[in-house]
Amino acid sequence: MAIGNADDFMPTVAAVLLFGKNEKVAEILPHTSVTVARYSGENGNAQIVEKIVLSGNLLSLYESSERFIKRYCDLLREKPKNSRNKPVPIQARSSYHLYSVREAVANALIHRDLALRDIPTRILIYDNAVEIINPRRTNGFVPPASRAIRYGITQRLNPQIASIFTKREYGTNVPRGGLPMLLRQSRLFSGQKVEVYTTNDEFKLKIYGV
Repeated sequence: MAIGNADDFMPTVAAVLLFGKNEKVAEILPHTSVTVARYSGENGNAQIVEKIVLSGNLLSLYESSERFIKRYCDLLREKPKNSRNKPVPIQARSSYHLYSVREAVANALIHRDLALRDIPTRILIYDNAVEIINPRRTNGFVPPASRAIRYGITQRLNPQIASIFTKREYGTNVPRGGLPMLLRQSRLFSGQKVEVYTTNDEFKLKIYGV
């Protein structure tokens, strides 16, 4: 994962993102940060409760993103038995399928289009949903490819990063099954379909909670 020879070499972008020290990654590749935010409503027009820009290598981003999500959401392996079926005066914390959220975060980190430096990766938490927005060139990508990924046909921009990041030895706990698993399990968990679409060089995925 380096360019050059034994005496004169430079690490590749993949090597820096995977194994670089957090402060060095932020210095060398500032556009690889992740913006996480909690809104006090059901869309981006609501008031922001908290907003943070996370930086570091991919493992650090994966772990810190999950910590932020857990601050405002319950991530569960199974659907809670006491799911809310009627209005309540105070909005409770929403619950989400644990493995679906982990897959969504991992997918955003390893498949983002690094050539689009001006579009940040964002994880937005609303009262009823978690939305993940990632840079992805739409020219030449839609419609066939955007449909294909729903069925597990990968469109990997960064295959080397994806291969290493998803290995247990790297330190992540990425679930198996990819996007098809995410779509199915999240629908079974919440009763609502995950929204997946591409527009204006962005790939957007919205998971609904219960």
